[in-house]
Amino acid sequence: MRLLTEGVVDRTVVLFGAEEDPDPQLTWQRGITLLADDGTAASHEPAGPAAVVGWSDAGLDALAYAAAHADLVDRVVLVATPKPGDDSLPFDAGDIRAKCLLLFGAEDPLTGARHGAWWQRRLPDARLEMYPDGTHDLLVPTWKRALSHLAPRCKR
Repeated sequence: MRLLTEGVVDRTVVLFGAEEDPDPQLTWQRGITLLADDGTAASHEPAGPAAVVGWSDAGLDALAYAAAHADLVDRVVLVATPKPGDDSLPFDAGDIRAKCLLLFGAEDPLTGARHGAWWQRRLPDARLEMYPDGTHDLLVPTWKRALSHLAPRCKR
């Protein structure tokens, strides 16, 4: 894991699918610790309450992490994550006890509403939000919304 932002509150967010903080100012305002997966997430144990966000194909990695650490990961955001090609998951979706927020763009040629609805049907506690003009590059434009779900009531 790679540290992107060191926080001042007891909240860690693990970012899958991006190497940089989508909006450092917004992240700083929340006071959270933001880590980026550098391929070592499978061996990383959260030290306390944690949340995960996965963009695009890395959303599967975020969900696998949430399933493996269901006792500590309480919030998940998927951003424009395509459903698996064969409709099967490498983990049991029922193991994910976290509240999930699904952010998809209606103008995304890779995912769109169809993929968002697929995830919503499979994840036990999921809310789907569609962005009418949203494309696949939705992580930065929705970062404020993602943080409000991942770190509720957290402020610097």
